Amino acid sequence: MWIALAAPRAWAGELGNSLLLTVAAPAEESARLVTVARELLQPLDVQVELRRVPHIDVAELRRPSAQSYFARVWIALSPTGSARLYLEHGASDRLLVRDVPGNASNPELLREELGHILQAAVEGLKAGEEVGEPRQEVLQQVAPEQPPVSVRPREPPVPPPTAPERRSRLRANLRYEARWLGDGARFEDGPGLAVAWAAPLGAELGVYYRRPLRVEVEPVGARLETFSARALVILEVSRRLRLGAGLGADFVRVTPIQGREASELTEPGSRTLALARLQATYGHRVARWLELEVSAGVDLDPSGTRYVFERDAGDLTVLAPSPLRPFLSLGASLP
Repeated sequence: MWIALAAPRAWAGELGNSLLLTVAAPAEESARLVTVARELLQPLDVQVELRRVPHIDVAELRRPSAQSYFARVWIALSPTGSARLYLEHGASDRLLVRDVPGNASNPELLREELGHILQAAVEGLKAGEEVGEPRQEVLQQVAPEQPPVSVRPREPPVPPPTAPERRSRLRANLRYEARWLGDGARFEDGPGLAVAWAAPLGAELGVYYRRPLRVEVEPVGARLETFSARALVILEVSRRLRLGAGLGADFVRVTPIQGREASELTEPGSRTLALARLQATYGHRVARWLELEVSAGVDLDPSGTRYVFERDAGDLTVLAPSPLRPFLSLGASLP
């Protein structure tokens, strides 16, 4: 609903580092939500204590906590997929209320948005900022006779999952990649497009264009123009980290640059190089529809590729790429 900011005050640290999270939702969904909250709040040194209830009692917001918590949070999930969040900071006697729309077919997005609201609010509180509005002003907008925000009937408790469940979905990624070739610190770079099936064990298909690379060794040279394709198996290690391994090919068009001496490439025209790729990707979602990614890894070329000119005076190598070619790419994913 709102977050108001003001000059820093000495609130951070007054009530310790514990946050009481009260959730009105089935046991399995509550466990997934607290997993997200703990993952995002752990870097802020905040411990999350879960309490599950059948519904949120608005009258509880009017009473201070008997225990010393840094903050108290109430979240109620509705059967339609939306949620309401209340966050109380007892030291400042302020209350934040947020209504978050959702999609019943994809609850993961709702959990992530609720987690990021908590993360932003706690970061502000620890920085001494005012979050929300004075408790009494907020409670005037929540009528005393308003019924509690209800959710589905209580279900038998089930053991919490070890990790949040992910829905498989198709994802497109635009990226720009730079790759080190070795042999005199040469690089090649260019744009790429990848399509991935996002799942705990998924796949990725990518195509890349490398800007033309000109290599010269007096008195000859060559111009290389490369198109690449990669097919990877992707393992989701965590919500943000993905590891990939697979195979690919580089399709290289080689154009000789003639010098003063009579010479010719040993294999002019086009070359097809078979490679293997190892890749690690870190993604950070900045919006519901956008994730920024950075990938790093290495291409493996076991064929020992070399570009050689034949001359009367003897063969001359203009480029001998390293069999291990590290790369780095930056991209944006549209899930």
